[in-house]
Amino acid sequence: MGYDAAALAALLNQGQSKGPDPLSGDEPMRLFGSDLSEEERKALVLKAYEHLKTSFERFKRPDGTKNAPAKTCRDLAVAYPELPDGEYWMDPNEGDIRDAILVQCKMETRETCVMPNPDRTAEITHIGNEPEIWLGDINEAHKITYKADSNQIGFLQLLSVSATQNITYHCKNSVAYFDLIHKSYRKGIKLLGWNDAEITPRGNSKFRYNVLEDECRAKRLEWAHTTVTYTTDRALRLPITDIGLRDIGKPDQSFWIQFSPVCFT
Repeated sequence: MGYDAAALAALLNQGQSKGPDPLSGDEPMRLFGSDLSEEERKALVLKAYEHLKTSFERFKRPDGTKNAPAKTCRDLAVAYPELPDGEYWMDPNEGDIRDAILVQCKMETRETCVMPNPDRTAEITHIGNEPEIWLGDINEAHKITYKADSNQIGFLQLLSVSATQNITYHCKNSVAYFDLIHKSYRKGIKLLGWNDAEITPRGNSKFRYNVLEDECRAKRLEWAHTTVTYTTDRALRLPITDIGLRDIGKPDQSFWIQFSPVCFT
């Protein structure tokens, strides 16, 4: 049975005031009819109370569902420490819940992870003489996007003290980080941050990524991969929005790139 707030107020006031009912003839009252028993009225009031109580609890402690998104995974973990890792709805800007985003929550570390969309490129063989080219300039379809709009990402950045993201470069005869033949990092990929900061394999430590695994250093004709990671205490630098490529262009060179979720803490 549904209920209307005005009708419920009228129902609660029945028999408690003299004179004509001020709400008589009001549209919501017709939802109940004129012959409700005392028991039916009590059941209706109890159901309305439970509904309001549940709604208030969700407002006070959002549970990460689509109808009650939390602000961040940190807030969700504080309110519900028993929840497991997984996908939950978040609304960092606390506006209309219709723009809430589905994220991955790491409850132990209280990280809010925004997923890339898609999480990888197609296999690419680019022929050209450029010493350096950005992924997004090779083909419009290769632009890196995420399952959140810029407004929600901006609020997540403001609400966070750090951020981290991994990039995996799958290579065929192409350097991703260290060039073993020339003993150099000059052909290593560059990462373009959300705020247009360039993050490189060498240089200023604040704008330098680290390598987790580097199979591409040997430049073999078989597929291999290199995984790099970047962690920063300036959350506005992430997520990554483009990749600068410096060892492609020949017919026997191919690559594809995989993007991890960007995690805010």
